[in-house]
Order: sequence, then structure tokens, then C-alpha cells
Amino acid sequence: MDATSAPPRSRPRNRRAEIARHAGELFSVRGFHAVRMDDIAEASGITARALYRHYANKQALLSHVVLEDQQHVVDTITALVAQPPEQRDLDATLTTLTEAALDSRRLSLLWQREARHLGSDDFQLVRSRTLWIARQLGELLLVPTRGDLARDVTDIRSWVIVSIISGAGFYDSPLPRHRLAGELAAASRRVITAPAAPAAGPPADESDRTPTSRREQLVSAAAQEFRAKGFAGVSIDDIGGRVGIVGPALYRYFDTKAEILAAAATRWHEWLALETTRALRRPGGDDDVLRLLVEGYVRVALEATDLLAVWLNERLYLPDATRERLDRIQADSLAEWQRWLSAARPRLPDADAATLVTTAKTIIDDCARIPHFRPYPTVAGELAGAALTALGVPVGHGDTGT
Repeated sequence: MDATSAPPRSRPRNRRAEIARHAGELFSVRGFHAVRMDDIAEASGITARALYRHYANKQALLSHVVLEDQQHVVDTITALVAQPPEQRDLDATLTTLTEAALDSRRLSLLWQREARHLGSDDFQLVRSRTLWIARQLGELLLVPTRGDLARDVTDIRSWVIVSIISGAGFYDSPLPRHRLAGELAAASRRVITAPAAPAAGPPADESDRTPTSRREQLVSAAAQEFRAKGFAGVSIDDIGGRVGIVGPALYRYFDTKAEILAAAATRWHEWLALETTRALRRPGGDDDVLRLLVEGYVRVALEATDLLAVWLNERLYLPDATRERLDRIQADSLAEWQRWLSAARPRLPDADAATLVTTAKTIIDDCARIPHFRPYPTVAGELAGAALTALGVPVGHGDTGT
């Protein structure tokens, strides 16, 4: 059969869903701004003109992808809540939730990184649904099992579980799906049943003093601007104007906006490197190292949240060489955690250890950026405890949940 007599390609039963699937994959890998409608059309095997018959613009596509993925999770939770309480089983519920989240694996990544590109109505809808999901998980999983926990602890742990079961979209696990689902469900169960962290003192008021260094002022201002508006939504003059530096004076410190982004992302990794050095140098046994690494990460995440957000959400805009260098640094950091997790749990397979390490860091990355946690006296202890518990190692504090 020659090319002229080849049968025509059959049209997918649901072209609109196929387009959305390809768009979601492209948005996840490249970021919203870097993807063109032509790219989506090419990936979908259609012309750009045909694409516009299904979606008016790129924003409409993003909204469809996020809302559809989130609706799948909402429907799963709704069905679980409808079950009579006496018929619910904690392990079965966690397995169902985890499987649903893995079906919508890109949801958390797109929501956290690309939400600013949604229309205002869709943004509010997705946000309200996300809050609903966390509340329902608290009512479904924590209240019946751990009614002894204080309200702030229940709130934090609800969001920790959201992070565990939905965070797989942020990393590539070497585990096959069924083992990944099992590890994530087991990690969630450990978090639910773990002792509560002791309350620390009230958070100290922060000073509004600023450094004399103009360069440091610019890095700090850029981190705040990038976090709030995204790299593409900020100009270099916006950053300079925030600290009163305009015109040629700005270029004494940075040549381009991308150079400021690189400085902010590099600063984040430098602070983490310092915490790693401290953990390795502290006296004590090897069993203490992983705890110190986790506590140091939590400390930096809570104190330098703007830098953390910039690294997580704007890294796609870094110059290629800078991004590759920082990716290697991050890989070394993950390997350091895995080294000490393997020492604490020598029978744990390497693939499981790698997955749990990324899960633990994702917990901190996600929850350190939730603003309403800030006044909670338990937030640092709970985040460190949740990360260690997810890793399957002892936390070492008594139950003070009431």
C-alpha cells in the first residue's frame, strides 16, 4: 500500500481532552509563558486553527487542565466523605486518595507555579477548592483518628497530607506506581499517628532594618517581586524602584533581570549549604544528622520563604548554565539526606529512600509557604516532625497535642 492509498488517521473520540492532556504536559515541563498555542497544536497533531475551535486562548487551556484535574480529586473526596463512618478504613482511604492524586499528578505543580495566569474567577474557584480539600482531609483522616490534637496541629497536618499525596508531580520517583502509592500512603499514615510537636514560644517580631549593601537590597526586593508577580511580570526597573535605585545606578550591581534571579536562587542554595555544614559538624551520633538536616532546612524555609518560592516557581527562567549548576547542587543535597536516611534505615531500598527524601523536602517546601501557619507556635516543630515521620525515622518528642 503506497502513501496515497493509506487509510486516513482516525480522529480521537475526545479531541478536546487530548488537547488538554498535551497542554498540561507542556505547561508542566516548560512553564506557561514558554508554551505557544502552536506548540500545543503540534503536540496534538492538529493545526493552530483547529485548536482555536476548542479553546479560545492559552489561559482557557490552563484553566481547563487545572480545574479538570482538581475536580477528579474533589469527586474522590466527596465519595469518601459520603461513606458511613463505621465503614471507613484509614489505610483504604489513604490508598484511594493517593491513587486519585497520582491520576492528577501535575495538579499541584501547575497550581503552585502557574496559578497567577488563571483568570480571577478561576483562580478563586481553584483556591476555594484547595482550601476545601485540606479541610475535608482533616475531618476525614485526622479528627476521627487523632481527636486529641490541638486545632493548629490538625490544620498543619491536613496540609502535610495534601503535600504528601499530591507532591509527586514535583519530582520523578524511580518507584513503579503501585509502590509509590504504597510509600506515600504509609508516609501519610505515619504523619497522622505521630506525636504532636511541643509548642515553641511565640514568634519574635521581625525588625524592619535593612542592610546597607545596595546589592543585598536588590536581591531581597527581587525575591519579593518575583514571588508576588512571577519573573515575567516584573521588570528590572520595578525591582530597582522598590529600593530607590533607578537608571544607570542599577546596572552597577546587575546587568540583567535574569542575573538578579540567578543571585536569588543561588542565595537559597548557599543558605542550605551552610545548614548542611552545621549539621555535619555538630557533635553527636550519626542518628542525629538527619534530624539536624531537616531542622536546618525548616529554619531556612521559614526565614527565607521568598527565596524558596523563587527557586521553586521561577527556576525555568534561569539561564541554562545557572539552572544546570543549581540542579546539580540540589541533587547533591538530596543525596546527602539519602545518605543519612540509609544509615538510619539500612534495609530501605535505595529507590524508596530517594522517594521519601523528595517527599520530605516537598512537605517543607509546600507548607513553609502557607501564610496562615506563621503565628502557630508549633509550625517549625510540626514541619520538622512531619518530614522526619514521612522518612520513617524517630522524631523524639512526647505527645503534647492537647
